[in-house]
Amino acid sequence: MEQLIPWLVFCIAFLALSLWNPAAARIFLGVFFILMAVAVNLVLSLVAPELFLSLGTDDPLVPFYLWVFQNVVALSPQGFGALAAAGELAVGLLILGHGRRVKVGLALAVAFLLLITPLGIWTLPNPVMAAGAAWLMTKDFPRSLAQILSARRRPAGTHLREGAV
Repeated sequence: MEQLIPWLVFCIAFLALSLWNPAAARIFLGVFFILMAVAVNLVLSLVAPELFLSLGTDDPLVPFYLWVFQNVVALSPQGFGALAAAGELAVGLLILGHGRRVKVGLALAVAFLLLITPLGIWTLPNPVMAAGAAWLMTKDFPRSLAQILSARRRPAGTHLREGAV
């Protein structure tokens, strides 16, 4: 329960960022998904599989989640964690992409956040973050994070063709 309030504040802050500065919110969400993939799903499942398993067995809001974690995830918490990490990593990379890929990544982020909401009381704010991601789906992102960073590193005037004087 002590995680609920900080997570709610975090999710509200992300929703506010999404409304105020969609471009920054998109980059933040992509990086957030990548960090969560590595720090929570991958590292936690490999280093402390029992803690990873407890994410779904401590006090899920829907009994089906308890059954899944006890009967499926428990067979290989490390494998399931690696699979979840791969999925979150893919979502983060899609969000940091450009064009239609961003919208696909955002849709997957919304689905993921809503899917894990019944894991416990502490995940109840997830729909707030999902609302921010859904709002971002109404925006267009024609450039990837890599393109944005590359454009910022180029000195002025280098947009001319190579060899032109």
